[in-house]
Amino acid sequence: MPRKKLSPYLVILLGFLGVIAVGTALLLLPCSTYGGISFVDALFLSTSSVCITGLATVNLAETFTGFGQAVICLLIQVGGLGFVTIGMTVIALFGGKAGLSGKRLIKETLGSSGKLDYKHFLFRAVLITAVLEGLGFFINLIALRNDYSGGKLVWLSLFHSVSAFNNAGLDLFGNGMLPFAGNVLLILNTSVLTIVGGLGFIVIIDVLAAKRWRNFSVHTKAVLVITPVLLAVGTLFLWLSELGNPQTDLDFLNAFFLSAMARTCGFSTQDLSKWQNASLCILNILMFIGAGPVSTGGGIKCTTFFVFLAGLLGLLRGKPTVVFHREISRETLIYALFVTVVAMIYACLTGTLVSAFDPDLSLAFVFTETISALANVGLSAGITPLLSVGSKLILSLAMYLGRIGFMTALLVFKRRWSRGEDESVRSVPADIVIG
Repeated sequence: MPRKKLSPYLVILLGFLGVIAVGTALLLLPCSTYGGISFVDALFLSTSSVCITGLATVNLAETFTGFGQAVICLLIQVGGLGFVTIGMTVIALFGGKAGLSGKRLIKETLGSSGKLDYKHFLFRAVLITAVLEGLGFFINLIALRNDYSGGKLVWLSLFHSVSAFNNAGLDLFGNGMLPFAGNVLLILNTSVLTIVGGLGFIVIIDVLAAKRWRNFSVHTKAVLVITPVLLAVGTLFLWLSELGNPQTDLDFLNAFFLSAMARTCGFSTQDLSKWQNASLCILNILMFIGAGPVSTGGGIKCTTFFVFLAGLLGLLRGKPTVVFHREISRETLIYALFVTVVAMIYACLTGTLVSAFDPDLSLAFVFTETISALANVGLSAGITPLLSVGSKLILSLAMYLGRIGFMTALLVFKRRWSRGEDESVRSVPADIVIG
């Protein structure tokens, strides 16, 4: 009797759960903290690190020893690359083969429907990560040399380069990046690392290989078009929204920084608790959209938003949805709509539950926290340490589902994952009035 193979969707879910569990156990070790940490806080922080979210219920600099901080850094790196990417790279290094089920697993993790040379892709992803994090590290050394020295300068520069490129947003400064609002080099370096990390490995590799716009894939073109648009619109709207707020004094550079961070990296040079509600709404929209697929970022993905807009425009014009001289399939349009709607429903449900557990917290702050967790961003209005145990567990689940993807979670229940659907049977079409 043939052995039943595990669904790749289930392997992804269990894999991330396993890494989170190991991270939680390591953070609970006496050598990881100065005075101990509760199980819920360890679980929350491990989830935040692996899911590269950036929300933290404790001060990392004051709570964790060097060993504990190294564990967090490693969890961020594993979460950013993805355990599948790292696992398949290890297999490749030892000369092994992924096999059919392994390739299917990678395909589901990468979300790619096209043909990829997985072995070369994984090696390139690791190499790109190492090179860009290395460059970010050396620039951080220069940017922070006036504030730190010696081993602390080296460690902080390395940790924050890893955290920025992987869109994690966790910091060891003790008070976030508020004291560095005027450090132009640090702000620009962190922004570039975040933006490039959020483009996605498929885009970076395609740009390096194809070199010319006309040779880029439609996916790459979509990401390269929508990314600067979101950055520019977000920067302008945030700056205008906070223009008359004397409590923040947000300049254009920091507006750009926050617009970049909303792409799913949680660093902040501002006290968001003093922001206007309109500014928080703009931030929530940017966080919800997120970065590119197969990247270190989260959200519904900027390509989903791009397809959603293109489909809406095609519907209004009464014509097929065509972008860059290619027609977007009906299945892709439905998928984009489904992901968007499911994410919106889950965000509303999660925000409602957090409000029920912590009724004294501002609703605007709660939904900023909720979307930040769901989109794996990490930006917060400062309420994370104030959350009850129930809210921490709910947001931990939101970070987890946001990282693995709602479709992956739902497709765990798909029975015929290894075979196509039987198209010989068709049901009678049903007409339902919409709108």
